[in-house]
Amino acid sequence: MREARRHLEAGELVIHPTEAVYGLGGFLEDAPLARLRRLKNRPAGGFVVLIPSARSVADLLDAEGRALARAFWPGPLTLVLDDPGDRFHPAAKAPDGSVAVRVPGHPLTLRLLRDTARPITSTSANRPGEPPAATARRALGAAASLGTEPFALDAGPLPGGAASTLVSLRELCPILIRQGPHDLLELNEVLRLPLSVPPGDGRDRGGALD
Repeated sequence: MREARRHLEAGELVIHPTEAVYGLGGFLEDAPLARLRRLKNRPAGGFVVLIPSARSVADLLDAEGRALARAFWPGPLTLVLDDPGDRFHPAAKAPDGSVAVRVPGHPLTLRLLRDTARPITSTSANRPGEPPAATARRALGAAASLGTEPFALDAGPLPGGAASTLVSLRELCPILIRQGPHDLLELNEVLRLPLSVPPGDGRDRGGALD
């Protein structure tokens, strides 16, 4: 854990576990974000940002967001929020200025976030178009093929599975962008306003954030 923190503080990227697969990310600073965008061929940015708790974005959450955070964080739910005060680095945000945030459910990554008291980006640790890595060894191999050798916080084999559920809170009613481990029924059980589901059921959207 100390070594992972040292690499992050040096402006480097770190491979870290999530609930399902390994992610790759760094602090929200110019150098690590620029490097991550090159590695993932993501000129427009738009990464998931991992945060230590809902308190980190308390002023950006409406009543529906607070309900979702209470029910599903830490865990595989990503919330897309407006960031009117530009709290988050522009290279971590989508072209429309929104930011996608999540409190991760894996205890090692959650501890890392709380130890550093800073958010980190998270994108799947694989070459674009290839399957996500369920082991640190595969994640390191994918990183090497991209031309980088990051430190890996190895938590052993991970179960794999669907990417996090993705919900936008930028409109009057929450919108399901992508279904994942939490389905429509689960989400609606904690909401006052039912989720809006765009054409296509929300199943195939939001992949660029992985």
